[in-house]
Amino acid sequence: MIFAYVSLFVAGTLAAHMLARRASRLAPARARR
Repeated sequence: MIFAYVSLFVAGTLAAHMLARRASRLAPARARR
């Protein structure tokens, strides 16, 4: 059960990192426009 919780937490952190990278890429482009 603990292993499953940890795996879900890691998956969430990875997804957050990907979203943060996408947001950081889109943010400057919008600011320039």
